[in-house]
Amino acid sequence: VRVALKVKMPTIRSWIHQERLPVVRAGRSVRIRESVLIKIIEEGLDAVVQKKNFS
Repeated sequence: VRVALKVKMPTIRSWIHQERLPVVRAGRSVRIRESVLIKIIEEGLDAVVQKKNFS
């Protein structure tokens, strides 16, 4: 996933922790749906990663 997104693993973990990247949890495993990955590839990262307003 990180290769497709062109970001480092800590960034992916941070987005998951901040609930900015939609994931499916199965026990301790975390998975990103194939449909989400395809949407990222087709529409770009901003189409999926939710912006958080920290103000």
